[in-house]
Amino acid sequence: MKESVRFIKFCCVGVGNFLVDFVVYLGGSQIMPIYPARCLAWGTACLFSYLVNRRWTFHAKDQGLMPLIRFAVVNAASLGLGLLLLRLFTGLGAGHILAYLLSLPFTIMTNFLGYRFWSFRAIYH
Repeated sequence: MKESVRFIKFCCVGVGNFLVDFVVYLGGSQIMPIYPARCLAWGTACLFSYLVNRRWTFHAKDQGLMPLIRFAVVNAASLGLGLLLLRLFTGLGAGHILAYLLSLPFTIMTNFLGYRFWSFRAIYH
């Protein structure tokens, strides 16, 4: 598969992932502090992203737990980066929604590069 097609698929999944993530974050932030809400949204979106990217974007074959573990490591790094950026942007005066949106380009690239070159590297075709 051409990289451009793979990236377009990743972006399509990303739109769905964004919607899942944003809705859970928005709802969660109404009933809990923003950092736990962000973690809940991340976890929900991570599961969605793994299932769809694994099958549709990267066509991964079942290889035990290693793809899931690598995927989780990439997403944990992305979550850490996202939380740091959330703190940075809210500290600079951005509201929590704007801060979330500003952090997205950084976490999106972290995820794609991590998935492409590590999580699914050895198992996609």
